[in-house]
Amino acid sequence: MPEMTIKELARICGVAVSTVSRAMNDRSDVNPETRARIRAAAEQYGYVPNSSARRLKIGTTKTISVFIQGEFGQLLVEVLQQLELAFAQAGYDTTISHVADPEHANAGTVERIVREGKFGGVVFLGRYGSADREASAQLSRRLAGIDVPMVFCTTPDYSGTAALHSSISVDDHAGARELTAHLIALGHRRIAFLGAGAEPDREHAWALRLAGYRAGLKDAGIAPDEALVAASAIEEQAYTMRNGYESVSRWLTTAPTDVTALVAVCDAAAIGASRALSEAGLSVPGDVSLVGFDGLDIANYFVPRLTTIVQPVAEIAKSTARVLLATMDEPGRAIEQVWIRGRLVPGDSVRPRP
Repeated sequence: MPEMTIKELARICGVAVSTVSRAMNDRSDVNPETRARIRAAAEQYGYVPNSSARRLKIGTTKTISVFIQGEFGQLLVEVLQQLELAFAQAGYDTTISHVADPEHANAGTVERIVREGKFGGVVFLGRYGSADREASAQLSRRLAGIDVPMVFCTTPDYSGTAALHSSISVDDHAGARELTAHLIALGHRRIAFLGAGAEPDREHAWALRLAGYRAGLKDAGIAPDEALVAASAIEEQAYTMRNGYESVSRWLTTAPTDVTALVAVCDAAAIGASRALSEAGLSVPGDVSLVGFDGLDIANYFVPRLTTIVQPVAEIAKSTARVLLATMDEPGRAIEQVWIRGRLVPGDSVRPRP
């Protein structure tokens, strides 16, 4: 007898897949009568939501593991919510495997977790591996030896030019290039970049965005000035408010005084940078125009409202689910490297220059 899926149970009960998921997890935001009806139907039709119970029943799981390394920021939360919905609609449960310590972000740890959980597929959400590019490439190559379909979400595969895994990410380069062009169109010429790492050739988000910033300057015939590139003070926390604050605080001690605009590596770093600028007696956008990247909800409530590139979270999650599920059905299918264009949303943190 075919196993009952969450999607089929939702159809029988006449509710959404997300409602079934919440009811089976005893969430308080489900009507008690609806929860009781769903649970009764689950028992009647043999639906087993718990991955451990399902293993006992059939010896495998219809579960996808999402690996998250390090800090769990707002962007990843939003993508994870969309991933859970997409996988639930396809009849799969989602479990989170959080690797907090970078020293344990290795193929051995992943292999152990995957084999113990008998997961049908794996998503790497956010950054993975160490700050060293070659170490990350070696990790990616080792992961290819684990016989479970894997897809990287919001980050590319660092294994080299011949990628070993599919990946779905916003187009970091194009987004930063567009932000820089936006500032140039408003009359800015002395534009700084916040959030550079130590290695100039890595493929992490900050490096792609730095390259996009430089390309935007080149498009306008403006020669890049390395004095306008502010390095991350806390590289392992590059995409945080704290790094934005400390990086700009340090950079301002030697920065050129004619800077009129700043491209931050992300929204969180931009907000931290704004605090550092304020403490230095500089106003946003009066003295320095400021732009971010990601489109976090906080950017809409920050004063002044932040100009940013909004990541298409729902599209990224749907593409990730599509590619992973297709790979699970057809393990030998071609690798996909998907870059999705973000959307520039003007805010109040930028003003034209004469």
